[in-house]
Amino acid sequence: MTATLPDLGTAETGHTLGIIDCDVHPLKIREHQQRGAGVLSYLPQRWQRHAAEVGVARGGWAGGDRPRPREYGQRWDTEPPGGGAPGSDPLFAAEQLLDTYQISAGLLNDLGAFSSAGMKGQPTGFSAAYCRALNEHRCDNWLARDPRWYASINLPYELPELAVREIEFWKEQDRQYGDRMKQIMLAPDNLRPPGHPSYWPIYEACEHYGLPVTFHVMTGNRVTPSGSPSYYYEEHCDYAAFNFPMVASFIFEGVFDRFPNLAIVLVELGWSWALPLSWRLDAAARTMGGEVAHLAKAPSEYLRDHFYFTIQPMEEPEDDAHLDEIYDAFLASGLGEKLMYSSDYPHWDFDEPAALPRNLSVERRAAVLGGVASELYGIPLLPGQGLAV
Repeated sequence: MTATLPDLGTAETGHTLGIIDCDVHPLKIREHQQRGAGVLSYLPQRWQRHAAEVGVARGGWAGGDRPRPREYGQRWDTEPPGGGAPGSDPLFAAEQLLDTYQISAGLLNDLGAFSSAGMKGQPTGFSAAYCRALNEHRCDNWLARDPRWYASINLPYELPELAVREIEFWKEQDRQYGDRMKQIMLAPDNLRPPGHPSYWPIYEACEHYGLPVTFHVMTGNRVTPSGSPSYYYEEHCDYAAFNFPMVASFIFEGVFDRFPNLAIVLVELGWSWALPLSWRLDAAARTMGGEVAHLAKAPSEYLRDHFYFTIQPMEEPEDDAHLDEIYDAFLASGLGEKLMYSSDYPHWDFDEPAALPRNLSVERRAAVLGGVASELYGIPLLPGQGLAV
């Protein structure tokens, strides 16, 4: 599970470093409100009628259950010139993001599917049908428009049998665009901790097809163990609270002993917390390890070997040297080989490719910007495209 870093030779200037953006959001819930017929038209007639009469569960996050500095968290300049929601035009998004920063590939992560994928107020049949509709809509309207777009498979993950069928639908029989569906997408606020055996059929299918399991921060079900925060500012600082119980569940339930080739990607969930968590996990194992005697390795080894992290939102200490120190410790632990670039386009806290710790060598910068993701997802870096250094 250890990534092989690209061999760039010496750390002299004159390189172009390939870039893969691991977190692009192709639509916001306003598309369902104003332009939703595009997705809903892919539903069977029964569920089209249901959506027209009852609506699509929103999960509480879209548009905000509290005011935000930017509606839906978007940059003001990301609304397409022809109108529509931020991130709803694949050609404009490609021009504004992929062309501007010379990005080889952008992975599309849908947040709008979480409310249905998690069955939050929807019938079982609608949940599965909506995930299929969204996946097909994404292929026809994004992947078909630009070869640099890749997608995540949206799943009815609280229905593991149907979730496995959706994975098989895209990965069997040479289905068009199936080779560009590169991971599955889950929310971190599941009905059960993600290591629970009820989800294991999904992980078995992912390991079989070489699909990473990706968790993206979500604000719909619960952000904290004790309810919803009062302020958007507070919410934005609480996102990393998902990480500790999620990582611990995977490790202590024995998921990686059962599925040794499974990769977990944590998107928009930070990364600097991972090293102190690994210390805590190992310290607890020294005193209470008998309770999890089924584990074959130290907990920190599972964390190091199976978890990948995206850089956005990047930590921003007042003194840049502090970020360098944190990254050096992260790298020394072995976790640094699992860090990947993400922009979070079209959100207001978007990070451009240059938003990396300043002390990174050319080789290490190449790995974070594109090398690690290229190996994990099997996505080629385009020659001559990227960040010039």
